[in-house]
Amino acid sequence: MRAAVTLTLAEAAAVLEPPLTEAQLREILHALRWEPDGWRRTGKRGHPWPEYDAAALMKLHAALVPFLPKERLLCACGCMPRRVCGLSHGR
Repeated sequence: MRAAVTLTLAEAAAVLEPPLTEAQLREILHALRWEPDGWRRTGKRGHPWPEYDAAALMKLHAALVPFLPKERLLCACGCMPRRVCGLSHGR
């Protein structure tokens, strides 16, 4: 039996390209009424973190990309995805 890879929303937000924030992912999943696939215990007091199937999150993200505004997809110079470019563009 193969175990599924799961991600927290923070982990998913860190690897998705083009990026979505943790809050954006949370709102999308809430609107779709997705339930967590599991819960990650942190070993500390408080609520455990919800985990979602990584493959399902990637498929969802791929389906959403065509609907993202173009300025979210490219860096300021329009050369490539924002996280890849590396140019400061006056920032």
